[in-house]
Amino acid sequence: ALSTPASAQVEVTVGGYMQQWFGWGDNDAAAGNLQDVNTFTEGEIIFSFQGVTDNGLTFGGQVQLEDNANSTSGTTDIIDESYLFVSGDFGRVLLGSENSAAYLMHITPPAVGMGLNSGSQNRFIANGTGSSPFRTPFGATTIEAAGDNDSEKITYFTPRFNGVQLGISYAPELIQDDVVQQSRVGQYVNGISIGANYVGEFDGVEVSLSGGFVYAEQGAGFTTVANVAGVDTTDDFYGANAGISIAYMGFEAGFSYANVWSGRISGAGATLASTEGQAFHGGIAYTTGPLSLGLGALYGTSEGLLNDSDNDEHLNVQGGVQYELGQGISVAGIVGWNEFDDEGTTADNEGVYVAGGVLVSF
Repeated sequence: ALSTPASAQVEVTVGGYMQQWFGWGDNDAAAGNLQDVNTFTEGEIIFSFQGVTDNGLTFGGQVQLEDNANSTSGTTDIIDESYLFVSGDFGRVLLGSENSAAYLMHITPPAVGMGLNSGSQNRFIANGTGSSPFRTPFGATTIEAAGDNDSEKITYFTPRFNGVQLGISYAPELIQDDVVQQSRVGQYVNGISIGANYVGEFDGVEVSLSGGFVYAEQGAGFTTVANVAGVDTTDDFYGANAGISIAYMGFEAGFSYANVWSGRISGAGATLASTEGQAFHGGIAYTTGPLSLGLGALYGTSEGLLNDSDNDEHLNVQGGVQYELGQGISVAGIVGWNEFDDEGTTADNEGVYVAGGVLVSF
């Protein structure tokens, strides 16, 4: 008898989120006479699709549309992430543009209102250093191989067994939205990201743990350059992170750490720089009914320019309150202190900021 092909009815759903913030930041005059009052918006429309075949396999994926995708707002990437996946008893395989296993499985402390980890820190107090807070220890414990941002990759996640799950990603080229073969000259390639986490509960106490490792090979064209920072400019990229979170009866506390001991080398001559550094992030939160309160701090460093033996440093302390008005709709307020210390001191900036926002998810 002839076999019939497996079939699936694919269902499509639309979701997303939007945050609109309005705030004030007391930037130093040396930062460039910046406007004190500012707005910040972040949002995505997420198209998800999924279907189950007759043989029990689940196929699905996502396409995420980013708001304010223009050069004025700082991004030209209209499609944030887009990927396909297949899952079953064997686990889950993901193929496409998405964060890596170590990033996705990393446990971070709780944050109320606006997050501290990976980039939101400079929305009201400007970062004048040459170090980026995105996916590097200067502003995050959610690190990626050579600062990778949603490059095309393949990722495998095991089934969760006794609370433990493992994941591994491979990215041939660490270039966002890359769909063609690239030259290896001046690029990092063959990125590997390994993540693991544990989620469990003991007598009402929820415990989450994670660990990750990231690696990328230097391509061609990198040369040995003597520098006062003592950084090997021909070494591959290596980094790792870890996190823990404990929650009980509305209280949650967490801590995460990241270390890049061989950073991404970029620039040339006087602008030659490395992302080598460490990050420490701690936070506590309490939720009762629709009300949440939180306090957190993040400290990060980056080697920065190699012609200077000092590091760029960053400290952010923030308190937040959030109230849920209805399902998926909240109002929030934050107050914090942000400090960016440039290794050369000419681009130092610090100050207090206060902001309020409306947060919607659907």
